Amino acid sequence: MPALRTAAVAVGIAALLWLRLDSGLVVTDRAVPLVSLSLGALGLLFGVGAWAMSVGGRRERAPFLLGLAIGVGGYAILRLLPF
Repeated sequence: MPALRTAAVAVGIAALLWLRLDSGLVVTDRAVPLVSLSLGALGLLFGVGAWAMSVGGRRERAPFLLGLAIGVGGYAILRLLPF
């Protein structure tokens, strides 16, 4: 069940980031590529938070933070690819 929650959070976050930053449905301009650096740093922080929760005894929070890390970090990497 934690893997399903992690995947759901990752997909949901990536979809929301795409909708807001790159879809053209919310704003007409795409976000500048420099935003990927900030998203990558945020993904790294969420990953560290997931690790800290898993070793610190709060394992129920780790799947959520891991999903955030995968969604934000994965989207940051995908934004750098020339599509």
